[in-house]
Amino acid sequence: MDSSERPGWYQGKPIHAYVGEVQALRRAGDVSGAERLLLSLIETTEHESHATGQGVAPWYYEELAKLYHQQRNTPAERAILERFAHQRHAPGVMPAQLLERLRRVDHTQS
Repeated sequence: MDSSERPGWYQGKPIHAYVGEVQALRRAGDVSGAERLLLSLIETTEHESHATGQGVAPWYYEELAKLYHQQRNTPAERAILERFAHQRHAPGVMPAQLLERLRRVDHTQS
């Protein structure tokens, strides 16, 4: 992320503008491209949260957790859900759903 960007922006666009690109990468089977982009967007939403005091946007964490789950990469899935759990959360139902998903992942590994 370019530190000169305003909070919530990545490479000159607001992060929500990348939703379609993430979906297109996944449809095309470009898992590593989708992962790299999602990690950059997660870093951006975390920077925005820190700068503004608002919660992170959970969609990016959820998408990356789903990608790792489809790869059967449970350690990476758990790690991204734990990363989410340690952030300030935006309002809505998705944060609770992601925290529940983390609980289920941890439960299956016990």
